[in-house]
Amino acid sequence: MKKVLLALLVSLGLQTQAQITCDSITTTYLSISQDTMAVETNVMSFGIPFTLHSWDLYEGCQNALLTYYDTNVIASIPLPSPNLIDTFVLCNWSDFGSAPYSCYPCDTFTWNGTNWAMMQQQPYFCCDSITYWTDQSQGFNVGLDTTGIVHNPDSMDVYWSVCTNGLCYAGQGMYAYFGQVMTTDTVKLCYDVMLYTSNTVEVCTRCDTLVFDGNNWVLFNMGTTSINELTFNRINDDKIYDMLGREVTRIQLGTIYIKNGKKFILWEQ
Repeated sequence: MKKVLLALLVSLGLQTQAQITCDSITTTYLSISQDTMAVETNVMSFGIPFTLHSWDLYEGCQNALLTYYDTNVIASIPLPSPNLIDTFVLCNWSDFGSAPYSCYPCDTFTWNGTNWAMMQQQPYFCCDSITYWTDQSQGFNVGLDTTGIVHNPDSMDVYWSVCTNGLCYAGQGMYAYFGQVMTTDTVKLCYDVMLYTSNTVEVCTRCDTLVFDGNNWVLFNMGTTSINELTFNRINDDKIYDMLGREVTRIQLGTIYIKNGKKFILWEQ
């Protein structure tokens, strides 16, 4: 009789496990801010013994790195700085030891300039796969490095901005030269890259502060022991400026402008 009951319990347990599918596993985003995300999952509520679970956060897009994991059902996950990474992937991993074995649903989040937003579809391009190079000569040579780009666009536009000693200079193209810059200067370098394909456009923006260490241009905070941050009072006057800082009253379609300290592009009237 005991053997019959044991066989019946085992059979019921197998049937219960067989009913679980990866689609039945949920990820609930309780809250999200610039720094932290609160999440919850139901993977431990199915009554399956020895279930393994973790939240895995990958920073970046192409060649993303696993930078954080948490095994709690309800977890508070620290998020990367949007000043360094504009995309991260959060995966909900679970292993039941039997059917459906292992499930690994993932969601991609991108920084939209104000907050982290979940993407319904992976971007065709990834800004993390684009970077730049500088040379070691007097003056300042800079160029876009697209060797790690995810896809080849139909076309692209590249806009450079270099500021030093209170003056800013603009450039355009895959590479640019700024003869006004000296190796004794502290340089703020920014680029805007517009990637076009299939009647869509994606814009990648990056800004760094660079100094010359005697051999190479390096990030300003490398080797710096102390930085006193400056506080700026921004005035939102709704005026529109071009990329050279000139105020404009009429704007053209498909051109980058600045309004209240933010870049924008008008695609249709």
